[in-house]
Amino acid sequence: MPRSASTFVPAFRTAAAGLCAVVALLGATPAVQAEDYPSKPVRVVVPWPAGAITDALARRLSDQVSVQLGQPFIVDNRPGASGSIGTSFAAKSAADGYTLMVASSDTHAINPIYYAKLPYATGDFADVMGLAKFSYTIAVGNHVPANSLREFIALAKAQPGKYSYASWGNGSLAHLGTELFKSAAGVDLLHVPFQGLAPGVTALISANVDLMIVPAGTAEQQRQAGKLKILAVAGPARHPFIANVPTTAEAGYPSVVVQQWFGLVVPKGSRNEVTQRLGTAFSRALAQKETTDWIASQGGEPMPIDGAQFKAFSQSESARWRKVIADAHIQLQ
Repeated sequence: MPRSASTFVPAFRTAAAGLCAVVALLGATPAVQAEDYPSKPVRVVVPWPAGAITDALARRLSDQVSVQLGQPFIVDNRPGASGSIGTSFAAKSAADGYTLMVASSDTHAINPIYYAKLPYATGDFADVMGLAKFSYTIAVGNHVPANSLREFIALAKAQPGKYSYASWGNGSLAHLGTELFKSAAGVDLLHVPFQGLAPGVTALISANVDLMIVPAGTAEQQRQAGKLKILAVAGPARHPFIANVPTTAEAGYPSVVVQQWFGLVVPKGSRNEVTQRLGTAFSRALAQKETTDWIASQGGEPMPIDGAQFKAFSQSESARWRKVIADAHIQLQ
């Protein structure tokens, strides 16, 4: 039996009131979720293998953030394709604050300009903050008769094409960094790419190649063991733990700056309240003395810049490496 108009109006008003209540509840949900975040474990994607400096940094920071926020922050290593596999996975993850990624100079500055086709774009992410940057060194094997950068340059100029250099792959920071050095110094070196840092360092120690750009921490360990020589720090300043090693600027090549840097990013669309909370927690972790001491021991320094500054920094780095690729006539992949 149809309801009368007088019966329908109160029923409509009741239903409308209920709908308004639901809409109000849904509108309040993000704020409630942000206050409760995180309410379950958080995945921290590292697009490099376990044991790499990216992995070590991510684990140190994640352990401290886990204590702060009361939920596990679990490092998920997804290496391969110069960081593209893990980065693509993170880019396609839900923008709910439960998947983060440690971005690097490879994933956010070099890959986008070196590879014609990538399974992700830097625009797929929102930048939370910068984390740290690490200067690299220019090292040679003990078999090379040079004890300074200038001496090596003199040798290379006297015998063009005789000396070789290792990298951990075409398009890697070691590859482009050495091409930058070659251009600045006016030397001709043969590129020998390897599948990873460790094989390249082994080849350097074994005298199968002559020179390599190596992370400062790794280079100093091998120097202390008497297995190689560090000619210069490829950065703007000397490092305290290898203070006797001059910089490329001191040798007359201030443009030769090779640094690996890292930042925290999340999938695009993540709520501001969540990214702000993550930024605060990771900033606190980054400021811990045990963290800063470890970063210094690896030849690095904290880089606690905000998301907008990190985005601008990574874009400026991408432009710098784009010029290196063009000047060296490196074929894009």
